[in-house]
Amino acid sequence: MTSEPGTTGRTILITGVTDGIGRALAEHYAAAGARVLGVGRRPGTAAPVDLLTSGAYCQADLARPGAAEAICSFLDEQGIDRLDILIHNAAVGWYGPIAEQTPSSIDDLLAVNLRAPIALTHALLPRLTAARGVIACVSSVHAALPTPDFAVYTATKAALDGFARNLRIEQAGKVDVLTLWIGPTRTGMHAKSGVPAGRLKVERFASLEATAARIAAAIARRHCASIGAGNGLLHWAGTHLEAWIDGTMIAAARRRAE
Repeated sequence: MTSEPGTTGRTILITGVTDGIGRALAEHYAAAGARVLGVGRRPGTAAPVDLLTSGAYCQADLARPGAAEAICSFLDEQGIDRLDILIHNAAVGWYGPIAEQTPSSIDDLLAVNLRAPIALTHALLPRLTAARGVIACVSSVHAALPTPDFAVYTATKAALDGFARNLRIEQAGKVDVLTLWIGPTRTGMHAKSGVPAGRLKVERFASLEATAARIAAAIARRHCASIGAGNGLLHWAGTHLEAWIDGTMIAAARRRAE
C-alpha cells in the first residue's frame, strides 16, 4: 500500500482496535506509514501484532470511569505530547425492545458510545491542538434514521453527532472535528448485540478493508462524510424526509400488530 498524503510519520490514536473497523483502521494506517496507537478493552494478546510488539496498545475499558485518565497516562509514558488524529471508533450495541434492555446494558452503551468520546476528547484536546489535529467520530447512518430495536444505540450515535457538530464550531481554526456516518459493515457487532443469526444479510455489507479505506480518505480531506454512496442517500433521506419515513414505519408497525 502506498502512503496516503500527509499520513507518514503522523501519530494516530484509535479506540476499539482489537476487532472490526478499529482493527482495520489500525492496519490501514500502519501500512501507510503512520505511528498508530490503539485502545481496547481486551488483553494485549487480542491487539494487532504491530501494536503489541511496539508497545503501542493501551488496555482500557471505556465503560469505566477513569478510562480517559488511564489513556493520558499511557501517552505520557510513551512521551507523546502531540496527536495528529484521534478516531473515536469504539462502540457497543444492544438489540431488542427497550422494555427488555437491562439498566446495566443501557449504562454501558451510554458510557462507551457517548461519555467516553466526550471525556477522551476533553482530556486530549491540548495534544490535538498542538498538532492542529483531527478528531474523527465514527457514527452511523442510522443516527438520522429510525432504527427500532436499536433505540439506545441509535440515540448514543445521534448524541455523538450533536457533540461533534458543536465542537466543530468551538474548535474552528484549532482542531478539525469530523463526523463519519457508516452503514452496515462486516463486523461482529450485530452478533454481539444479539441480532438473531440469519436476520441480516451480512454478505451484502461493506467489507472492513473498504470501510477503513474510505474513513481514512475522508479524514485526509478533513471533511465530514457518509461512507459509501448508498449510505449518503440514506443519511440525506433520514435528514430531509423524517416525517414521511417515520409515518411509513409507524403505519407498518400498526399493521403488524393488528
